[in-house]
Amino acid sequence: MTMPYQSNLLRIVLFAILIVGLAAIARCETPDGGRTVGVSCVCWPPDASQEKMEELIDLAAKDRPDIILLTEGFMQNAPRSELAEVKDARADPLPAPGPITLFLSRKAKQHKTYIIAGYWRKNLEGPGRFNSAVLIDRKGEVAGWYDKMFPTDREMEDGVKPGQKAVVFDTDFGRISAMICFDLNFPELAAEYKEKGAELLCFLSAFRGGKMVPSLALKNRCFIASAVWKEGGEIVDPLGRTLIESNRNAPVIFSRINLDCRVIHVDYNRDRVRRMKQKYGPLVKVDSASREALFLISSQHPEKSIDDMIREFEIEDYDAYMDRSRRERQKHQ
Repeated sequence: MTMPYQSNLLRIVLFAILIVGLAAIARCETPDGGRTVGVSCVCWPPDASQEKMEELIDLAAKDRPDIILLTEGFMQNAPRSELAEVKDARADPLPAPGPITLFLSRKAKQHKTYIIAGYWRKNLEGPGRFNSAVLIDRKGEVAGWYDKMFPTDREMEDGVKPGQKAVVFDTDFGRISAMICFDLNFPELAAEYKEKGAELLCFLSAFRGGKMVPSLALKNRCFIASAVWKEGGEIVDPLGRTLIESNRNAPVIFSRINLDCRVIHVDYNRDRVRRMKQKYGPLVKVDSASREALFLISSQHPEKSIDDMIREFEIEDYDAYMDRSRRERQKHQ
């Protein structure tokens, strides 16, 4: 004979099992795949004090980003009004860490995030210095740097030397690259980054870039995040859509982006994308840019990448379609 308290206990156990089971089902239906990356941009006037930058970096870190962007010339070891020789002498002597690098290393290690920031790097082979985007990894170590390829005339007259190559960094979340301010005007640099497979382009700048930023994101089929001196910093997706933008009341911005994505043209792909969505449901995300006749498809599947899905449904990505169209044109000449 079952006692009343035993019956109640049995009901409680069965109810608990039901709740756990429903939670498990919910977890299975919730997309948790893809390569989701948290990106923060700090948009603040240049030459800030270390105390102010520490405050802003700590604020950006509240969102637990994978990378924090700081602007071109966010801090310097010498005032801009100083003689070029003084600025050269005080520039950070990478790969040996100078004062700014040590500061960034401490903050990156503290928050377990990458930080990419713009400041002067010493030219170890003679006079002059570089305007560099320096990447610090989650352990606080220097992962590398990119030297501004296209300094302005005024910069070069003041001793800033032009960089010699485009640089792509392999991080634990994907391939990233950097542009610094005036670089944005030179399509050959962007084309090289596209060729090298950059998935996130970090734009550290004194000027905002305006329509040039979403235009480049669309042309390169990549994400772009920008940290600028004033309002107008933004995070843009490969369809050229601004996901978030800074302003005077919100100088620190954040967005989560999924790097496991591809841009495809609607031609020949509409039915294939529909069937892919029917099969995978919330595990694949489909965004449409109607005026450009494009889809952005992103995998949120824990095991299948977007490239796996593209192969399964024989979907042709944008670049492959354009290359095929060029070949067809040649046949009919």
